[in-house]
Amino acid sequence: MFASGHFELYQSYQERNEFNYCEYLVSTLGIDNSQALFIGVYEVKSITPVTVFPDHYDVPFKGKAKVRSKYRYELEKLVGFEDLEHRLVIQWEGVAQGWCVKIDTFNNEVVQLMPKGYVRDFPGYLEIDLSFRELQGIVNDPNANAIWHKMLSSVGAVYLIVDTKEGKQYVGSASGKKGLLGRWKEYAINGHGNNKKLKELIDADPQRIHSLKYTILQPLPKHLTINEILKEEIKYKNKLGTRAYGLNLN
Repeated sequence: MFASGHFELYQSYQERNEFNYCEYLVSTLGIDNSQALFIGVYEVKSITPVTVFPDHYDVPFKGKAKVRSKYRYELEKLVGFEDLEHRLVIQWEGVAQGWCVKIDTFNNEVVQLMPKGYVRDFPGYLEIDLSFRELQGIVNDPNANAIWHKMLSSVGAVYLIVDTKEGKQYVGSASGKKGLLGRWKEYAINGHGNNKKLKELIDADPQRIHSLKYTILQPLPKHLTINEILKEEIKYKNKLGTRAYGLNLN
């Protein structure tokens, strides 16, 4: 929900009347190692019982999240915390399974303050799984995400783009002096990098850009020739069937 820009809408609908006695919410996003990233502080303005999450919202979460939504909260984000948003990391120790707790019932230790523009740690080539928003953030702020720029520019690669809404896949490759970073910079502009079928997908539904995931199938040495890298690309296209059933045209 956060990657698609629906976080605030999602948290405003709840199954139980959890925020009935709350004046303020401190919202965080779970990350690795029982830690959470600070998102913002919200004032609870009002509570309205509802039958179900409204169907007219075009959101990526369905099923239980919609069926069980019984309360809608009018939440107003407070100003004054912008400098800490998406940077402040706290320890969520002892309540890893609790998504909603009173702030005085756990040890909310501040772990670190990330640089402005920081997205997340580089996990290793084969562990990369980026949303469009994350890819764009990494590309647009090379100082805060310097390790990503160094690692992505040091290799060529066969990469995979997955449309998580329908499961369709696109296989591509990157080579040259700028490596994978050079190619992914193009995707950070518009999501499709001028690939015809990806462009058609996004042109038909601009919100579809938030359903895309960018991953690496195989990192490759930059010294390989274009033909050698294309050979690896074709191999994965054949394995995954992305020309017959996916988003590759050739």
